[in-house]
Amino acid sequence: MPLEYVYCTGKSIDWSYYPEDTTAQKNIINAFVINFPMFQREGRGLYFYSDTKGSGKTMIACAVANEVLKTHDISVKFISVTDYIELVKAKDDVSRERMQSILEAGLLVLDDVGAQVENKEWIITALFRLIDRRYANHYPTIFTSNVRMEDLKTDLRISDRIYAVSVPVIMPEVNVRRQIADKHTKEFIKKVMQE
Repeated sequence: MPLEYVYCTGKSIDWSYYPEDTTAQKNIINAFVINFPMFQREGRGLYFYSDTKGSGKTMIACAVANEVLKTHDISVKFISVTDYIELVKAKDDVSRERMQSILEAGLLVLDDVGAQVENKEWIITALFRLIDRRYANHYPTIFTSNVRMEDLKTDLRISDRIYAVSVPVIMPEVNVRRQIADKHTKEFIKKVMQE
């Protein structure tokens, strides 16, 4: 999990950055955390989507995973699709062990689905193996993406499995990352000007 999100929880999510009503998103997220055993039995996860980069998808996905971890004794893993591809490519024992722990994680956050630039056969096979293992074993996965589930440009077997087990969480098209950066920059400037 990215260091900046390791300690994120539900309280870390500032919904005021979004100018529109986010009740539907909050309800789905709360249902996932509160009823996680039901999601787990079904092997269902969440699919955070918005076209806008920086809309808070990854941070919220990590906060949700951390909330689940508070009340359930499961392994939670985080990896981006590009890092997973690099892990598969590595082929050393440490990478194989890490890859196995991702395949078998009780809950996985798979970040930036659809961001892989190449659709080489070995990449498709590696992603299919990951998604299919989790699908077959009912391991819930939280996906984040800038691509709608229906528009994923990948092997149909992969996109169909993601679609079958994911509850969509469509995020507002707002760049929260920039808003936070602007706020921190203003606070920093104010602080250094006073010293």
